[in-house]
Amino acid sequence: MPRSLLAALSVGLLLAGGSAAERPKKEPGGDRPTRVTITQIDAGKGSIKVTTTDPQGKKQERTFQLTGDVRLFDETGRKAELAVFESGNEALILESAGQLREVRRLPNLGRTNRLSDAVRTAIEMHECDAGCVGELQAMYDMLRKLDPSHNGKIDPQAVKAEADNLLRERVKGVFERLDANKDGKISKEEARGLIREHFDRIDTDKDGSISPEELQKAASERRQRQPAGGAAQPKEKEKN
Repeated sequence: MPRSLLAALSVGLLLAGGSAAERPKKEPGGDRPTRVTITQIDAGKGSIKVTTTDPQGKKQERTFQLTGDVRLFDETGRKAELAVFESGNEALILESAGQLREVRRLPNLGRTNRLSDAVRTAIEMHECDAGCVGELQAMYDMLRKLDPSHNGKIDPQAVKAEADNLLRERVKGVFERLDANKDGKISKEEARGLIREHFDRIDTDKDGSISPEELQKAASERRQRQPAGGAAQPKEKEKN
């Protein structure tokens, strides 16, 4: 994937909270696959303990009962026995109305994990509900914009242009959220996380505040400095 798009994805996490916290949440009771790490399996009690990470980066531990109607799959999508799951495995769980319905082990891809693997997983999980198909449709709609010639090929220039658009939209959203008094600038008191940490560098005209243009410039420069491969940097810290 082009460096600019990977960098834009990581920049989003650095600008006041990241994209996950800004996405609309689904109504309770619906089905949605959640990525977890298995921390304990108790075959005797028929339970599985997992940890998840919420949009703010806080880890949560949950325990589920493996009732007879819970479906188990390995990383290839084949039905599996509980014995294939081990502590430390990455997995996807599927809940419905607060009840565990499915556990699918994920391959340990490590540094080879690719965005295309997420698409593959979404396709495999398509039966969860209309929401999964909707996510795939959203991916498809975004990718179609990257093929302006409609020849089935991704245009690198279209990728760059869309990455720039996404970055501008994200900066605009972050700026509006931090500009608490709506005076068109971010003061040091309003700044949070990395924006506050690097406030003096971002404030290039040294007037004691950050303008939309200054924040956009800082975000663009950070994207340019992002290493090829898009290695993620630490998330913004919300605490003062």
